[in-house]
Amino acid sequence: MNLQDTIVAPATGNVVSAIGVIRMSGQRALDIANEVFVPFNKRKMMFNNSQAMFKDIAKANTLYFGTIYKEEKIVDEVVVSVFKAPHSFTGEDTIEISHHGSLFIRQEILQLLIDKGARMADKGEFSMRAFLNGKMNLSQAEAVADLIQSGNVSSHDLAINQLRGGYNEELKALREKFLKIASLLELEIDFSEEHEVFVDRKDLISQLDIARQRLEMLVSTFSQGNAFRKGVPVAIAGKPNSGKSTLMNAILKDNRSIVSAIEGTTRDTVEETINVNDITVRFIDTAGIRQSDNEIEQEGIKRSFQAIQRAEVVLYLVDSSLDDMASIDYQLKFLQQEIDCDSETTNNEIESINLKDKKVILVINKEDISNLSVKDKDTLKNKGAVFISAKNSQGIEDIFDAITKDFVASDVNSKVFVSNIRHYNALNNALKEVIEARRAALDGISSDLISENIRGAMHHIGTITGEITDTDILNNIFDKFCIGK
Repeated sequence: MNLQDTIVAPATGNVVSAIGVIRMSGQRALDIANEVFVPFNKRKMMFNNSQAMFKDIAKANTLYFGTIYKEEKIVDEVVVSVFKAPHSFTGEDTIEISHHGSLFIRQEILQLLIDKGARMADKGEFSMRAFLNGKMNLSQAEAVADLIQSGNVSSHDLAINQLRGGYNEELKALREKFLKIASLLELEIDFSEEHEVFVDRKDLISQLDIARQRLEMLVSTFSQGNAFRKGVPVAIAGKPNSGKSTLMNAILKDNRSIVSAIEGTTRDTVEETINVNDITVRFIDTAGIRQSDNEIEQEGIKRSFQAIQRAEVVLYLVDSSLDDMASIDYQLKFLQQEIDCDSETTNNEIESINLKDKKVILVINKEDISNLSVKDKDTLKNKGAVFISAKNSQGIEDIFDAITKDFVASDVNSKVFVSNIRHYNALNNALKEVIEARRAALDGISSDLISENIRGAMHHIGTITGEITDTDILNNIFDKFCIGK
């Protein structure tokens, strides 16, 4: 990106609408607008003067109604918004043109502005300029993209909180603490011959413990924060004919999955996304898990285990009209890899499944025709099982509550959450440096090595806020933005 260029891009979607918006930012934004736009009160003068001199009358934070001309031909009547540096989103002179929402008109205006000296913006270039010009830090810039993509209350509130600062004050305080410690440790190195001690080791270990606990807290919020931001993948698993596809259709209130009494009907995964209790949930209907000699069904079973591997929550269905407690226990042990499967395909797949970090919800289906005793039902309820009748759409809300119980949407406004994988990795790396620095301090390691770990922690925290950046990081972040943002 040449940051000296004046850039232009549509700020609204590629659809016909009542209004479209084109955004232009850079040193020549006013000059270029001056060449194509004539305010309403200057229209009578334009053909008597070489220029209407819009740039001379344009005031900051002001709207102007007028006409876009291509030579002497009217392109459209528009409203032009003027924002002058440094008081704009990008920190540069910025023009926004609100035009009639024809895609043809949009293209005509864009081409006209490009012909006059602007260039099409790259993905995220407006937001990158805002970051580089000090209008926001890097994590706030990333929150802009999250806000645009928010699909429910939780993801929206999370993005808003991040845009307004999120946990940046905590990171800033940690980084300043590390900077102070590192500076004192390096003073010790400079005065090593005098054997001066600038940092008491007990106090250093205490401060590192506080930093470690704070970093561990932030890292621990990622699973929930990522669920708010990107949604929760939920795999519906179980034996053939346990009611998985019927449940999927009941959840979606649509005949999305094929339902048949013939075992092995589902041969591939079926995925749909809905909002559940203000959380985005992606349900994945899978093939029935069993031993099979059918090559196609084996592939479907293989994909079932792959879906389970991707999922954060697993709904495991059992047919209570056929399965007794012994059968249910056997299936759960099988799912959790406590017993082997005779089928080579499923066994190879199950070896790669790790349910340790997954939430497994046992769903007892066909309650309306269940053969389980009252005692067995009570035992299963005490284990957290959910009882439903997928065919009659009974108990669906109980499933929703069980899935989202650990993701309370109201927490978004009252707690701090890490939701960005880049931030999560950086915090983890900072945590490792702090743990290593603490170990070194306990072992009496020299100040220069401890200082190196402390500065490593500072570096990783700085990559979150943008105090430390490189071209690859910036390109990777802003390449995920839409072109007009």
